[in-house]
This record gives sequence, C-alpha cells and structure tokens, in this order.
Amino acid sequence: MENFVAIDFETANSNAYSPCSVGIAKFENGTLVDSFYSLINPEQEFDAMNIFVHGIQPEDVKNAPVYKEIYPKIENYIRGNLIVSHSSFDRNVLTKSADHYNVSPLDVNFFDTLTLSRRLIPGVQHGLSQMVDYYGLSGITNFHNALEDAKACGLLAVALSSEFNCSSIIELVTNAGYKSFGKISPTEYIPFTLSRTTTVPNKFLSADDIFNRENIHKVNYDYAYIKGKNIAFTGKLQSMTRGEAETIVNSLGANFQKSVTLKTNILVVGLEDPRVVGPDGKSNKIKKAEQINSKTNNIEVIDEKEFIQYISK
Repeated sequence: MENFVAIDFETANSNAYSPCSVGIAKFENGTLVDSFYSLINPEQEFDAMNIFVHGIQPEDVKNAPVYKEIYPKIENYIRGNLIVSHSSFDRNVLTKSADHYNVSPLDVNFFDTLTLSRRLIPGVQHGLSQMVDYYGLSGITNFHNALEDAKACGLLAVALSSEFNCSSIIELVTNAGYKSFGKISPTEYIPFTLSRTTTVPNKFLSADDIFNRENIHKVNYDYAYIKGKNIAFTGKLQSMTRGEAETIVNSLGANFQKSVTLKTNILVVGLEDPRVVGPDGKSNKIKKAEQINSKTNNIEVIDEKEFIQYISK
C-alpha cells in the first residue's frame, strides 16, 4: 500500500483561511507511524458555531503560532506526498490558507474518504464518526479534534482498501471508478472525479439495471430508506425525467426539494453539463452541499445508480 498522510483542520469561522488547529497522521504500508498536532492562532474572530463544534476557545490559541509559522512543519509532511482528508473541506483550508498567508504553493496528490465511501458503501451514514463505528475502528473517540479526525480518516482509507481486497489505494480508487488521484500543484489542478468510462463497483447495480424500471417501487413503503428525507437533484438523469423523480420521491414518503438547504438529507447527482458548471464539474447545488457538509456532514451526495438502488428491491 502507498504511503500517505491524512490531514484535518478545525477553523475559527466560516473562512477557509481561518485554521485554528491542524492534525496530521502519517501512514506507511497501512500503519500509523507518525503524527503531528498544533493549535494555530487564526488572527480572526471565532464564530460561536465553530467553537461549539470543536471546543477551541480564542484564549486557547492566544500564544499559538500563526499559520505562516506552522506551515513549514505541515509542508514537511505533505509536499510531494499523497494526502487524504475525509472531505474537500480540509483541502480547501490548505489552498485558501496558502493564498491568504502567501506560503509555498501546494504540490500534492489527493483523494478523500467521504466521496469514496459514499460510492462504495451506499445506504449508510458516511460522516467520519459513523464510518468509524461502521468499521469498528478502535481508539478514536474525540471527534472534531484535528489529530483524532486525521487518524480516523487514515484508518478509514486502510479499512476501505481491506474490505475491497485492494493491495494499494490507487487500485481502490480506480476500481471505484475514479480516473486517478486528484492533484494540486503550482501549474495545475486535477479534481478527484469519476471517469466517464467508469465501470460500476460490484456493490452497485449494473448499467442495465438503471434503465430497467421493473424494479422501481418494489419496496416496502414503511421501510423505504428515503422515507421522510428531503431530497434534491442536480444534473440530467439518465433513467427518468426530473418530474418522474419527483413523483417517485413523494410517493415513497420523502420530500422533493428544488434547491439544497440546511434541511436537505440527500443530493442526487446526474450528468452535469461542463458548459454550465465550469471546469470544476460542480453545480451550484453541489457547491452548496459541500459548504453545508463542511460544518455538518448531514447531506448524503449520491449518484443516480445509488438513488435507483435506494428505491428498488
């Protein structure tokens, strides 16, 4: 298995360039071998919601190093390495803080365990604490402590590789249908995205099942996974129209939403038109879901195959 470093940040407020703590866990051949943790003085005001999440108070970081002072230690772990975070939030902190504090630009390959676990293990909750419980990962109890979350993320990457019998992370990633790792460098940005010619992971329905409507609604309405959930859609669906999707959602006791809000539970992602969403391939609904998930991880972002699986038997 490739060596990698897992990284996690906590922030003082909604600004991605307001890190107030960082945790890094270094893994070699699937084993945790080194770690690093530090409080950071963000030189910004703290929001009450952020304090509620991570428990770090302004007085805790009064004498802590600022990001520019701590960055050489962070860079020593991540430069030229494969990094993993549980979501794009922590990578966003890295990139935004690099710009804000004018430190050395990033040069890393990356992937994240949130989107990977959602693709490989549909039908469960994919927050970091839920994934730790799902795999029975031991020794992780203090969630929203940056170091504990970094360790949990790294252990989750190892657990996913083990469950799907992959000897390397690149094998896990490509078998799940991703092109390769994402990449951030001074000259290019390559997102962590699915290949257009992807094969379907073995826990998913086949492509034929997507277009076979015989199975839709063969589900016990009282126990439908989506019952009571608020569901939004983005992009073009292949197996049904948006109107048909709305009918199915409502008939199974769920709520169809035209936009992503704090109450959204599931966002179903169809094919996005690159002329509309731009080079990053993300619609406004996806970006809004990522923004909300950076604080709560309450929105499950799934593709159309997973949605069909949820409404079929």
